[in-house]
Amino acid sequence: MAGVTISLQRRLRLKVLVLVGIVFLATTLAVLYFIETLNQSAAEKNLALKHRVVEQAFNGYLARAEDEMKFIGQDLSLSNYASGRELDLLFSHHEVLFFGGLDFFYIEWENGKHSMDPRARLFTKVDLQSVLAEGLINRWASIVTKDDSILLMFKKKLLSSEQVNIGFLYGFISLNDNLTLANELLESAQVSAVRVYDSAHNRVLLEERKVGVDLSDATLHSRLPLVSPIQADLQLDIIQKHTFSSAILTNALPLIAGIGMVLCCFCLLLFRQINRFIFQPLESIVYRHEEGLLPYSELQPIQLQSHQYKAFIESKEHRFKLLAESIHSAVIFCTEVAEVELINSEAKLLFPDADKARTVFDFMPISCHQSIQDALKGEVGVAFELTINNLGRIYKWQVHSFKNESDYRGLLLVGRNVTQETSLMWQLEQLQPLSSAQQKKVDTDAILNELTYLSLLPGYIDSKHLQGWLALLISVLNDISSVNNEVSYLPIGEVFCQESARVMAAMGVEANRALLDCSVEDGSRILAIDTNFRGLIRVLFMMVMSNDMAERRLTVRFDGAELEMIAMNDMAFRPLFYWMIKMLLVPLGGQQKTLQNNALQLNLMAEEYEYKQALKPLASNQVVAWVANDYPNPFAIKTALMRLGLQVEEYVSTDSFFTQSSAVVRFDAVLIGCDKDVEAQADMTRALKLKYNRNNLPIIWLNSTLPIEVDPHVFTLQGCSFDYNLHQVLVKACELEGIIPTHSNEQALSWVMVGGSRITKAIWYTELEKYDVATQWLADLSNYYVVLSYHPDAVVVLLEPQPRTLLLSIQEAFPATRFFSVQRWSEMPDNVALFDMTLPYSGDQIRLFTQKVMQQKP
Repeated sequence: MAGVTISLQRRLRLKVLVLVGIVFLATTLAVLYFIETLNQSAAEKNLALKHRVVEQAFNGYLARAEDEMKFIGQDLSLSNYASGRELDLLFSHHEVLFFGGLDFFYIEWENGKHSMDPRARLFTKVDLQSVLAEGLINRWASIVTKDDSILLMFKKKLLSSEQVNIGFLYGFISLNDNLTLANELLESAQVSAVRVYDSAHNRVLLEERKVGVDLSDATLHSRLPLVSPIQADLQLDIIQKHTFSSAILTNALPLIAGIGMVLCCFCLLLFRQINRFIFQPLESIVYRHEEGLLPYSELQPIQLQSHQYKAFIESKEHRFKLLAESIHSAVIFCTEVAEVELINSEAKLLFPDADKARTVFDFMPISCHQSIQDALKGEVGVAFELTINNLGRIYKWQVHSFKNESDYRGLLLVGRNVTQETSLMWQLEQLQPLSSAQQKKVDTDAILNELTYLSLLPGYIDSKHLQGWLALLISVLNDISSVNNEVSYLPIGEVFCQESARVMAAMGVEANRALLDCSVEDGSRILAIDTNFRGLIRVLFMMVMSNDMAERRLTVRFDGAELEMIAMNDMAFRPLFYWMIKMLLVPLGGQQKTLQNNALQLNLMAEEYEYKQALKPLASNQVVAWVANDYPNPFAIKTALMRLGLQVEEYVSTDSFFTQSSAVVRFDAVLIGCDKDVEAQADMTRALKLKYNRNNLPIIWLNSTLPIEVDPHVFTLQGCSFDYNLHQVLVKACELEGIIPTHSNEQALSWVMVGGSRITKAIWYTELEKYDVATQWLADLSNYYVVLSYHPDAVVVLLEPQPRTLLLSIQEAFPATRFFSVQRWSEMPDNVALFDMTLPYSGDQIRLFTQKVMQQKP
């Protein structure tokens, strides 16, 4: 940037400070990491000790439970109590049972009777007889019941006072939500989480963590075998939350402070040495005026290069002065305030008082001042003529602005002597007084040439289309001669839509004959549209749509504020169009040229206006169905839809849509193409309305010619289809509720209806819908394989006769298919069942037929 200086000394100090800061930060982090590593190692060793403490707490809990078992056994063996009153005896010692380690117990007497602690149903609902077999005498065993209760069971013999075995006592500890045991394990060694894992059976017996402790951060983990009186291969896991302690920073603070002091002293010493050995010598060099070489070898190349640049500039300035004196033009250089910097000899001859003047305004006529001021403001292409009366000369001046060495706008005035050229032009005008009138005769000759060409067209050209062609020519000529300067601000894509529809309606040609290449971004640009611009676009469409070449393309591109249009045409010998384009381009300030492939390229400046909101975007996950039918160029539409970021499902016809669309979950819009088969387009629209029982469906009609009748509830594209108008109509259509195809393969029975008029189809569809029958409608059975390959057991209802050989071949290919006919014909095969119905079909007839078919088993 001009005018901004950088201090090398300050820059070096800043770089050194940054480097020292990085070193200090890295050293600090290394110290903290080292101390933290030591602390973590100590914590891991401490965790091993805690592991043993938790193990002892676990075994202590089991030992307390075993003592409780001994107490219960002694009461049962030595006390006097009535048979069946043992529980009353035991619960009379409630302080032992309720505050002991056992959760419940079970007594199995030698005579086959048993007594169960009523607390058992708090922990499990299973029959405890089913788990007693797993008990071990005087050993703990881990069991998991059918209702996922995890229990520890201890089995003990009951001996009478005579040492006779009178039964067995079973003690149980529940590990499901055993808060007492879990709390003792956690609090015994102050750990964050504990888990007991059965490795042999791959199951967790006990797992608990402290409330409010987040274990997602750094933790220490210890896993060792659990040494306990339990007969199982158990593992004990403990987890301790490990956090960065503030004590680490406190302990490391003296060391960090010492490192910081050392680095500060190093910086001060380094700055002093740099200033003494580098910057002080450089400062002394500034005040040296001798031409000798500098005493520092590193600076000598810079000094030599400066001398070379100085000599080069002096040589260039000398050559420029020689050039300014030899071009036979008046040359004046000015500064940003119009002061004269250089004036050559010819300019001095024109303005002898220039040496006494301060600025060009002091010696140049007042008529030139406005042009010079415009150039000083930055205007491009400033020119004016000046007549020097005392010398009898006429000079044409060109004023150019440039950036001078001070980065301000300077001026260069170049005056060329055009006295002789002007004199010759005056003489020519005197000799040819009718030249301007002759120039305007070009349009008349071009029109006569065009009319002659049209009169020689082949006889099959429709007179209506010829009238439309002439009407278009007259409209363009009216635009050329119009003095109406009314301007409207529209997106350029809307203008292309309107003019292409106008040309298509008048000429009677298909819209797809002209491939318009205009992106959504370019089409959405809002421009000032006048009659000349509309007439120019109309002429281009006429040239492209009537083109007999292989490619009929009109390309529209923006390069900044410049609009470029390239039209493929074959009108090299029809001058009327080139004359019309030339006349329309003059007020627009555009240019035209013919490319090597005979294409016409137009360039004009088009300023964009921001008067409207931006286009609504299309969602990337939207799905559209493109039903081509007989549309002439279906691939171009599919390509355009994919460019818009949509998921395109393509169908060649209406029948293929109704037979295959069930594989799609939802259609946000359905595009129906048409060229000549208007009935197929209208029938599909009507069928969709009947099927979904609503009119406002997201249906778009794409017609190659303007349709005579348009459904008011569908969207139509007028004129050529291109990215912009496709985007516009899709935005409107996707605002409606989408179409969710009926999944025929999920229905109990699929029916294929063949033939029938539109009224017949509507009646049948309405009645069959009451039975939730999935129907597919075909004009004939020529494409039967596409349908029946998905529904080989379908019911085919023939509303019209079909060829006998075709029906037999279908039956052979799909044996499970059933054929029914509502009328008899002479060659009806045996595989077709007859259900005679009279026209017009009524709801009762269809209802009886449907019930009969559905009652028959395939």
